[in-house]
Parts: sequence; C-alpha cells; structure tokens
Amino acid sequence: MRIVIAGGGRVGSVLSARLIAEQHTVTVIERDAAICTRLFDEVGVVTVCGDATDPHVLESAGIATADVAAGVLARDPENLAFAMLVRSMSGARLMVRMLDTRYREAYRLAGVKELVAEAEVVVAKMTTAIDFPQVEGSLPLADGQTLLFELAIPGRALVAGKTVAQVRAMEGFPKESLFIGVVDPEGHTAVPDGNTLLRAGHTVILVARRAQLAQVVDFLTAEPSLAASITPLTQALRKVDFLTPLSDEHLAGVARGAEFLQRPAGAEIFKRGDPGETFFVVLAGEVKLVGDGGQVMGMVGPGGFFGELALLTGEPRMATALASSACELAAVGREDFRGMVMANPSVALEMSRILGQRLSRAQVGTPTAKRKGIFGR
Repeated sequence: MRIVIAGGGRVGSVLSARLIAEQHTVTVIERDAAICTRLFDEVGVVTVCGDATDPHVLESAGIATADVAAGVLARDPENLAFAMLVRSMSGARLMVRMLDTRYREAYRLAGVKELVAEAEVVVAKMTTAIDFPQVEGSLPLADGQTLLFELAIPGRALVAGKTVAQVRAMEGFPKESLFIGVVDPEGHTAVPDGNTLLRAGHTVILVARRAQLAQVVDFLTAEPSLAASITPLTQALRKVDFLTPLSDEHLAGVARGAEFLQRPAGAEIFKRGDPGETFFVVLAGEVKLVGDGGQVMGMVGPGGFFGELALLTGEPRMATALASSACELAAVGREDFRGMVMANPSVALEMSRILGQRLSRAQVGTPTAKRKGIFGR
C-alpha cells in the first residue's frame, strides 16, 4: 500500500521502518531537515521536508494517491489540521495518534475513525501489568474496556492437557472470552480451534472484557490444591524409602510425570543388563524379579516398587522384571525424577545418605527376604 506519514519523530520513525520492512511504499513528511536526512539514510524511507498542514506539501508527498494517511505529529491541533486537509484532498484511510482525549469529538467530526489514544494505551497496559503480573502483554481495544492479552499456562495448571472446547465448556470460564492464538516455547503461533490442546509452558492469546480479566487469569492459571494432588500414586510413592524426604507437593510433582502402563501376565518389563532409565511402582498385580539362572530374587505387589537403584546409580539392571500376573504400573523417568530432586539440594543430600545405607547393606549380604526391592534395580 501507499502510505503517507505526517511526523518523523520517534513514532513516525519506528512506524515507517516497520512498514517498509513489510514491503509498503512509505513517504514521511517532516519539518526538520536533519530528521529527513537521517530517516532516508538509516531507514531508506522517502521523505518530504515541509509542513504536513500545508496543502502543497501534501500534494508533493502524493496524498492524492495514498491508501493510508497517518498523523503522528507532536500536537493534536496539527494532527487535526492534517486530518481535515487529507479528508478534503484524498480518499485515503485516516488514522491519527491522539495525545489529548478532549480532541476525540473534533477528530470524529473531521472524519477520523481510527484513533490511537496514546495515554489511554499506556495507562491501560501499565495498570494491567500492575494488577495482573501473570499477563505477559496486553493491548486495549475499542473503548479500552476490552483487552487483547497474552498469558502463559503454568506447569501445574488444571487446564493443561485440555482442549479449547473443553475449557470453554467448564463452569466458571467467561464465555465472552475468546482464544485467538497459541504460541509454543519455540515461538511458533497457531490459530486455535476447539480441538487445540492447551499445554503447560505454551502461551495463549485471548480477547476478554477488562471486567472479566481477573476471572479469566485465575481460571487459566489455577493449580490443584495440595489435597487434590495427593493421589493413590502419591501415597504409594510415600512408601518408597529414598523418597521420604520429599514433601507431598514434590511427590505430587513426581507422580504427575509418571507414565501409566499395563502389562499382561508373563510380559517382560525389563531384562538384566538394560540401562536403568525408569523405576516402577506396582499399582495392581504382581511383578517377579529374576536373577541369573532363573532364580526368583523377589516379588513386588501393589504399593511396592522396583528398578530404583539403576535409576539412581546409572548402572545396568541387575535382574529381569516379569509380570507375574496382569499388572498396572506407574513408570517414573530419570529426567522427571532427577529434575525434582536436583531442585531441592537438601532433599538430594538426604536421599544420597539413604541410598548409601541401602547399598552398604546390600554389599554385606543382607538376607534376600530383607533385600526385597534392591535386587533387579
């Protein structure tokens, strides 16, 4: 498009650079010859040195054939005069930066339909940032009572893993609020539909009424209460001796990272010599740990665990694990587990002490019955 900008100051300079980068044809009208030279040299924009409220200067800038005319002069009276002249000389679409809201009606009478109220934008953005620190960016729309904003989905958010349609159907979500974009951690943006999953760590872009912003932010960032996070798996993990230093909240974090598996009777879960990347908690059924020569080293039932030594030490599996009956397992991976432990140095120290005691007992030949849960790990 052909665009004429009145004013080469800070806003006019940045605006012209952006429009040229987007392959528009831009002409800037500016009184200051030094600014005209700088814009031409640094931005590469065509400049006309003169007064944007002078009809002859507007003609020189090609206002008659312009598609858009933007007034970003330093004073509202100048922007208003520019707008009135453009309206009399061209059919260009008019947009103006308004500094003083008392000029709103005058601009309306001059035919300016697209007004950017600078103070209102700044105030709206700052008050939103103050009241809602979770909001990463915002832009007021229309009369300022509607906001376009960005919000990151926390790692423990209740809405994480749900679709846009599911979230909109949930009780308490303001139905007038709209999802218009989802940005992944790599910065790729997608336009969502009802089947789009909201994932932890992604940023959602929404439009909502300012009066409902608190409700939307609270809804999308809500996390489960500690009581709700104590699941049967969390309770099972509490019985694992080297996890006892972890709080219920940290245990719940480990549980959320677990993968649930089902294995039929006789299925091999892992074999001796395999790398130890996971430890397992038995939720239902029974698992048999088998050593060299086929001797049974131990049986692990519901609530029991196995495979943890290889996970912690990095050594290969010391036995083969077989499903003695159809069983359900929770598998906790090394990265999820280690990330939780390493984030708590005091917990890591206590766990190292417990692990050292267990390894020491194993090495001095503790009877097999008392070493249940060590062999095969």
